[in-house]
Amino acid sequence: MRLSNYVLASVICCPAAFANLLGPSYPPPRDLSSSHSRVADSWKNLTSKLNTVLADNRTNKTSGIYELKNLTFSAGLFSSLDPNAKDLQFHHTASEVAKSPVGVNKVDGNSIYKVASVSKLFTVLAGLIELEPREWDLPLTEIFPFLAEHVRKQRNKFRLVYDVQWDKITLRSLAGQMGGIPHGATEEFLQTFLLYKYLENSPNPALTDPKFYGLPPLNESDLTLWPSCIGQQIQGCNPVSWDVAYAPRPPVYLPWTSPEYSNGGYIFLGLAISNLTGKAMDEWYSDSIFEPLGLKSTYSSSPDNSTRPHSVTSEALDEQFVPDGGVTNPSGGLFSTTNDLSKLGIALLNSTLLPSEKTQEWMKPITHTSSLRYSVGSPWEIHRFVHAGSGVVTDLYTKLGDSGFYGGIVVVIPDFDAGFTLLSASTQASRSSETLLAIDLIVDALLPALMEQAALEAAQKFAGTYKAEDLNSSLTLTVVPPTQPAPGLKITSWISNGTDITGLVPTLLGGPGARLVPSIIIEQATGGIAFRAYTATQNRGPGVGSSSSLFSSFYDLGDWTMLDQLTWGGIATSLFVFDVEGNGTAKFLTPGAYRVKMARN
Repeated sequence: MRLSNYVLASVICCPAAFANLLGPSYPPPRDLSSSHSRVADSWKNLTSKLNTVLADNRTNKTSGIYELKNLTFSAGLFSSLDPNAKDLQFHHTASEVAKSPVGVNKVDGNSIYKVASVSKLFTVLAGLIELEPREWDLPLTEIFPFLAEHVRKQRNKFRLVYDVQWDKITLRSLAGQMGGIPHGATEEFLQTFLLYKYLENSPNPALTDPKFYGLPPLNESDLTLWPSCIGQQIQGCNPVSWDVAYAPRPPVYLPWTSPEYSNGGYIFLGLAISNLTGKAMDEWYSDSIFEPLGLKSTYSSSPDNSTRPHSVTSEALDEQFVPDGGVTNPSGGLFSTTNDLSKLGIALLNSTLLPSEKTQEWMKPITHTSSLRYSVGSPWEIHRFVHAGSGVVTDLYTKLGDSGFYGGIVVVIPDFDAGFTLLSASTQASRSSETLLAIDLIVDALLPALMEQAALEAAQKFAGTYKAEDLNSSLTLTVVPPTQPAPGLKITSWISNGTDITGLVPTLLGGPGARLVPSIIIEQATGGIAFRAYTATQNRGPGVGSSSSLFSSFYDLGDWTMLDQLTWGGIATSLFVFDVEGNGTAKFLTPGAYRVKMARN
């Protein structure tokens, strides 16, 4: 029988240089916390350096890590495979909090911070749990009658550049920052300092004078020019509800045109969840997330006085810690701790609250930005970390919070079944930049260490020679280290039923330099892990920023289009299935198309 009857498509005719597939190079590491782990070692080095620098009281230290001295912050790792990873934490208490007569004086994993826009992560997750799938695609005019009436009144004088298409905007577009609606943060500079002039006692009166900025005067008696009173301390504010006051503002983009960060979208999302479920906001947060995960120190409104001994605050910080944000809480008003956010991160990795396929669907980009290393999800801010040496890309699914005196981040790294959190507080104007510096320090220490640890464990648990019991078939695997351009497992010897086919590996697996990487990490019922073999990137040609050969170099980047095409009897030659023990160590290997199980020696 002719080979072509069985081989449905061959990669022999295709170029030999391909891009890396999306996903991990090795199975995720299971040891992040022991004294032998590269991750624990890197964390120890980072935190030792932080302790040394932040304990230095010399006043001439004014840059770099020393800038973190006035920032109170708490950071911690988490892993779905290593429960002890949660013990890798670092906490620094700045003098502002350490000397405060109110709140905690030394922060730890149970200290309560306001989490700012990290709240959006809770809001979307709660919505995914509480709402029916069809409700995510309802136009807002079907959820909010006043918006339907607003659109009806504007119909005869509607102008796209001045009037939001509320009947075209859905909850899905709001969650993905694709609604195009106004930003909606009433604390923004132009609103508070210029249009509404509530800083009448400013030491520089010119800052509250529109003429200083070349702006025309406004009729201050017209309350439609003022923000809603909800959550505001502005004298003479508009007494109508937030959503009614917000509705007439001009759009930024048309729906689904371009990403544009909108706090207002998440306020509407929170209101919509309440409208559609008939539950109060505190109730649906508690029912869907807080109670199932046991988040005892996470709050959807200002915590009561019993929490004060654990709250990260001071007399100055209280200005933003104590007031309840009301309808703005789904956008940025929640409170939590390092330990609770770690529980949330593990729950996301384990799909504890959602079916796994729904979690996978959720943790994907909705749109790109103009940066090749930054995409947007719901509500994910997706940063693309490029590993030195290999060029492998690891996607970080993050939600940053950054507002006033408080900020933080949750970072989920699916490729490693791990992540970290950081929460911060300070009345210093530099709080935001200092928080981002601390996050960068953790990323730069953690990501290479995770890759190194994954490679070490792959060598221990997958490398070696596999032999069949009744056939002269064997296969030897080694680990390509993460410092090389094609990290993963490499076949160095392959005998199939007495035939040495090592020299045919490039033909069978897509070209020279073929490697095996995980494609289906774990199948709980059988303990199986699937790997796929493909040819790694070699000569990619023009780099980022060059439009030369954009389409003629398609196959340099198109291995995802060729995967699974070379088959024998309906099973691809690229499929390799490992049977693993509970600790992730491989016992058997089955090259799928060859239909023979080989035991690891």
